[in-house]
Parts: sequence; C-alpha cells; structure tokens
Amino acid sequence: MAIPKKFMNMAYGLGAAVVIIGALMKIIHKDLGPLTGNDLLTIGLVTEALIFALSAFDTPDEDPDWALVYPELVGGSGTADKKESAQGLLSKKLDGILKEAKVDANLVVSLNKSIKDMEASAKAGADSADSLAKVNKEFAGNAEKLTKQMASLADNLESLNNVYGGVLGAMNKK
Repeated sequence: MAIPKKFMNMAYGLGAAVVIIGALMKIIHKDLGPLTGNDLLTIGLVTEALIFALSAFDTPDEDPDWALVYPELVGGSGTADKKESAQGLLSKKLDGILKEAKVDANLVVSLNKSIKDMEASAKAGADSADSLAKVNKEFAGNAEKLTKQMASLADNLESLNNVYGGVLGAMNKK
C-alpha cells in the first residue's frame, strides 16, 4: 500500500507545527484554553511518532538513472573506471577542439621556434641598447669638448679682431 506523498508531506508539516507550538507554550508557561504546553507537546510528539511509524511502510522512491546525465557512468561501478572514462572523454574533446582549430605538431614546433627567435631578438636588442648608450655617452662627451673649443675659438677671434683693429687704426693715423 503506497501512501500518497502529498499526504505524508502534509502530515509531517502539521505534526511538526503542533510540536513547535507545544514547546513554545511550555517554555513561556502559557495555556491555550484547557490545553497546556505539556498537553500540546505530548499531542505533537505522539502525532510525529505515528507519522514516522506510518512512513516505515511506505515504498522507497526509485533512484534516478544518473547515466542519463553522466554518460561516463554507463556500464561501470568502480571509481577507477569512471575516472579513466572521464579523462578519456576529456582527452577526446580536447583533441577535437585542437583539430578544429587546426593546431597540429607542425604549428606547435613553428610557434616554439618563433618564441625562441623572439627571445634571441630581445637579447640582441638589449645588447644594442647597451652599445647605443655608450655611443650616446661618447657623443655627449664630444659635444661638450666641441662647445669648449668653439668658446676658445670665439675668444681667439675676438682678441685677433682687437689686434687687427689696433693695427688698422694705427695705419689710418699715418
């Protein structure tokens, strides 16, 4: 004899409600008309006990077929088989994705070579940056020397102009 689930759910809920109200009334020492907290608590607990006794004769539900959701569970009961099966499925899916994206061994080798070439270029660029820094430093030093020599040349030209100006001035007086 199968007891309808709806009836059992309602019985559990109503029995629990009576137990809770009885416990509350006992805690706060109040009565509900002729019923005391002790009476309601006893009625609720007896009701729950009867419901649990009744549910012992109920037929259990069937377990769902988990293989419909997790196909890797079909045919195996051991956890090692399930793990290998799941890994196999994952590997197959990954292979399919790589094939669809046209990623093969040649592409991986080419990509590896490109990365190594880029690394070599970066190292060479770093070396070039060091020799470029040296050239810039030498250029700055030479520019400083040139500036000093130009200042010296300007001083020499000024003094020559003074000498020739004096010579020309003396020649014009004669």
